[in-house]
Amino acid sequence: RTRMASSALKSEEEKKEIFDTEKQLEEKLDKLAAMVKESEHFVAFTGAGISTSTGIPDFRSGENTILKTGPGMWEEANIPLAKRKSYERIEMMEAIPSYCHMSLVKLMQEGYLKFIISQNVDGLHRKSGIPTKSLA
Repeated sequence: RTRMASSALKSEEEKKEIFDTEKQLEEKLDKLAAMVKESEHFVAFTGAGISTSTGIPDFRSGENTILKTGPGMWEEANIPLAKRKSYERIEMMEAIPSYCHMSLVKLMQEGYLKFIISQNVDGLHRKSGIPTKSLA
């Protein structure tokens, strides 16, 4: 079994995915858009979740995730080989930036987004066109 960091999600309750209604999502998006428009120093902090729609799995999603990429890498490491399923994944170097990546590019081009701090090693922010001086 793989040993996870003490901060890793361990119980099924912690791994439970939560879904907003369409109305809740719309309200949250309106609030976010207003915050972005009013901000002077909008910075984005991204992690593995921004790239799951490109076919790259994340690290923490539970075994019962709805993501097409399947459970996160830490979770999958603890699933016996005989129980593992096939998922829609691609090699990291073959991935292309997602709509989310490209939305960040647009926000930067429009002058809203000032900087991106990313935990990712997939290179998709750079492939999307984010300049190195605006990325850490």
